Amino acid sequence: MLFIYGALPVGGIETFFMRMAKERHRLGLHTTILLLSLPHESNPELLNEMKKYANVLFPDDIFLNLGKFTRRLPLLVPVKKRALERILENVDQIHASDGMHALVGYRLSNMLNKNIIVTVGFYHYIKFLWGGDNVAWHEKVNRKFIFDFLPEKSLLFFSEGNRQLYIKHKRKKLADANTFRLGVIDKKDIKVSGEVNLPIKIVAIGRLVDFKTYNFYMIRVLKNLKTKGFNVQFDIYGDGPLKAQIADEINKAGLSESIHLKGTLDYLKFDETVSNYNLFIGSGTAIIQAAALGLPSIVGVENVIEAETYGYFSDVNQYEYNLKGLDLEMISVETIIEDYINMNTQQRKTLISSHLECIDSFTNESCQKSMDELKYITMPAKKLKYNRWIYEFSRILDRVSMRFNKRHPKLTQFEDFKPN
Repeated sequence: MLFIYGALPVGGIETFFMRMAKERHRLGLHTTILLLSLPHESNPELLNEMKKYANVLFPDDIFLNLGKFTRRLPLLVPVKKRALERILENVDQIHASDGMHALVGYRLSNMLNKNIIVTVGFYHYIKFLWGGDNVAWHEKVNRKFIFDFLPEKSLLFFSEGNRQLYIKHKRKKLADANTFRLGVIDKKDIKVSGEVNLPIKIVAIGRLVDFKTYNFYMIRVLKNLKTKGFNVQFDIYGDGPLKAQIADEINKAGLSESIHLKGTLDYLKFDETVSNYNLFIGSGTAIIQAAALGLPSIVGVENVIEAETYGYFSDVNQYEYNLKGLDLEMISVETIIEDYINMNTQQRKTLISSHLECIDSFTNESCQKSMDELKYITMPAKKLKYNRWIYEFSRILDRVSMRFNKRHPKLTQFEDFKPN
């Protein structure tokens, strides 16, 4: 298998690729990942971990070295054919999470007439929905390639809710698309205890970006809980463009002693670190990892301004749990935390056990098995035709547009897109 991606910061998609490489290595299967970036743009710990289980490549390993053009224009830069032959020798599937990366994989396969299946993972629910028809030409090509050219079986939605969302907005049946769950955890042997010590420690882990609104409303929740006399602490692990804004809100609320920005969490220390907390709040793959440790985990619904949630992960794991607009009752996050604090030991043990029991479908073993089956899909015999020069020119113009147009569809994707 060949993964094609940008870089490896610490995030849900990146750690998923690492876990799949690790599971494949355990099974004696070959994995390669092509990162269209420079090595220093990846998290060093995650990159080193990936190198233990996969053949990690950078643009100069496969394309002619033309400086920045090699990384930025992979659809145009000449390829080292002998290197490509070696790289694709053991590849039976090319996987990407981005339209351009998928087209790069398609180009490489076609250069050797290998006809390797290209699969695309829908790792965020509006990845190929934002902007509707108001997108640049290259993005229209991406979506034509994904929805009109690739076999439906090569589209991976990872949940039925996400598939239904695309059925609604793309007006396609997508009957053959795959919906198996992401591999996030290995089954662990966890000792269940309902005992707690003060302060009650709550943790969030993930990129500090605008759609993860729980990082902001939790400041209000902590202030209210402390006003009521509860001894609580909230630690936020992660980095991103909103870090300074969150820090400012914490200081304004006078909570710098109770809410801490801890920076990026070393992926290899996830279990060791998170096990020291009482509650988790968040979304993505981190909430599954936390639940697998027996940590009661509150779903952080993306783009919800008020401090409301669908509940604990163990209650809603069968849904696209981080998606706004599900037909589920919304509950006060503050109330959930209060109720947790007031539980007796047996009630907490039951809650912990419910989280441990709900993560079987998220195991790496199950996901890898499902992904490996995709290698038997056949690509269309007829080739996709588009102008690679116009495509890259469109990408360049679109990047310039984003600098000057604050209402660019990509910049307002979470504001404008209404999943319900």
